[in-house]
Amino acid sequence: METGNWVGRDLYNGRIVRIPNSIVLKGSVFNYSQGFQFVWDEIKVVFTTTSDCQFAREMLLRVAKEAIGEYLVAAESSWKAMSDIYESANPSLEPTVALVVDAGNLEFAVSYAVDYRKPTAMKDQLFTKIVHEVADSNGRLEWASSSVTPMNRMATPHPIEAHPASVAQRAGHADSH
Repeated sequence: METGNWVGRDLYNGRIVRIPNSIVLKGSVFNYSQGFQFVWDEIKVVFTTTSDCQFAREMLLRVAKEAIGEYLVAAESSWKAMSDIYESANPSLEPTVALVVDAGNLEFAVSYAVDYRKPTAMKDQLFTKIVHEVADSNGRLEWASSSVTPMNRMATPHPIEAHPASVAQRAGHADSH
């Protein structure tokens, strides 16, 4: 069954997809339901630069480990079975947190392995817990605003209004000093 298209995220949209053999023989087909049944996903969490960076990193990692805990043993077992067949490298399946300073904000990327059928549910679980943690941080963490803040800037004057003396001179009313 197809996911996405007019339905957001990883939710089923109701259409059955048939893949002809000619397509299979011409390109890659990605099958998440066989072999390793987990995918890596990521959320971005943005705080102000006045937020406690180390506290934010520790909180995000703790929240991710708590949420992913139920998947981790199954993901490691699934990866071991798959890597024995395909002789692939063994990446860490533990959640990670990476920081980038972007547009004057602290942008954290939380990456984690999740059951291929449940990335939306996991994002909801993570963000719900993170919202509570930020609210309970006693001001150590502040959400960065993505809205545009208007500046108190003087309007640019019309060119004629910018130089009233030259307008008076052109009109023949030049003042003598």
